[in-house]
Amino acid sequence: MLLSKGFAKSLWNSRKNLMADQNRLPLPAGPYMAELDITYQCNLRCRMCQRWQDLRRDELPLEIYRNLAHEFQELGVHQISIAGGEPLLREDVFRIIAGFAARGMSVNLCTNGMLVEKYRRELADSGATCVTVSLDGATAACHDGIRGRAGSHREIERGIKSFLAQRANGTPVLRVRMTVSDDNSHEVRKFYSDWCGVADDVLFQPVHQCSDAYYTGMQKASLSVDAAVISEQLQGTKLAKDPYMKQWIDSIETGEGVPHAPCYAGVLMARIDPWGNVYPCLEQHVSVGSVREEPLSRIWNSTALEQERKRLSCDRTCRCWYNNTALIGHFGTLIKNTIPSRVLRSKHPAVSPGAQRLGKRSIFTDR
Repeated sequence: MLLSKGFAKSLWNSRKNLMADQNRLPLPAGPYMAELDITYQCNLRCRMCQRWQDLRRDELPLEIYRNLAHEFQELGVHQISIAGGEPLLREDVFRIIAGFAARGMSVNLCTNGMLVEKYRRELADSGATCVTVSLDGATAACHDGIRGRAGSHREIERGIKSFLAQRANGTPVLRVRMTVSDDNSHEVRKFYSDWCGVADDVLFQPVHQCSDAYYTGMQKASLSVDAAVISEQLQGTKLAKDPYMKQWIDSIETGEGVPHAPCYAGVLMARIDPWGNVYPCLEQHVSVGSVREEPLSRIWNSTALEQERKRLSCDRTCRCWYNNTALIGHFGTLIKNTIPSRVLRSKHPAVSPGAQRLGKRSIFTDR
């Protein structure tokens, strides 16, 4: 990501946005990251997610995504996350990916892995920077129970192996992600040992609940992960010294759950659902417009979004997983506080010392 085309320019755009937001001025650039949910159709029935229960169809057509790719390029958007539902259920998913990748954006495809074997060649040639596969357990019994389909763990493992054999030169990067709850926290160490050295990145994402979004299926007891269990599971692994994992354990012990990270909703990030509704917060609290009705550039500078930014600026103390998504909280704070403005003003910006410091952590992690 740090060496990808357009990243240095995105540092400059992001800093301008942060400074403008701090001074209550219109944002001069688009978001650093856009999450695009291209469908809520899904071939699994995950307990923590309710999107598969949404029966609406008539998702945004390919033409609108092509228009968005052009707009994103003009706005300086750098990171694109293609998600769902299960995005590989859309026949045009690879044309959607190609539209953004061809314009120099870094594309992460989030998939439940069920169709990875079927589309291993297309994935390898898609132009995506990263493919993130969700597995919610180190054993079939645990994963299949959470994901609601017997045999899915075996099918996903087979798909990952076939994809790794198919890709050339280590691209796209493969990440495996486990959404950690009380139901699977006892398998963290085995999950890490199974995939470390096989996948390019191993990510543990704390499960959390938000009443306004689509992740409300788990019982409250499953959300209360035991800090002692996580600590014990990390012993003997490299993750025992990982700063984020330490913060997570500390947050659990104090009853706060997900670690606090600065919120840059509506400034560095935005989300668009399958029908074109635009949300400044990835939790989808408030829709500020639709790309079916007007260009994103107009929505991004609209009165509705400006009012939402002002509302958020009065209280950015919420704790959610998305504050930690794609390093947004850390990335935003870094460029706001530590990257010298003289570096950002360079006519030919290179990867700055601040960006190099970012690289000390896994550059393909959502943390």
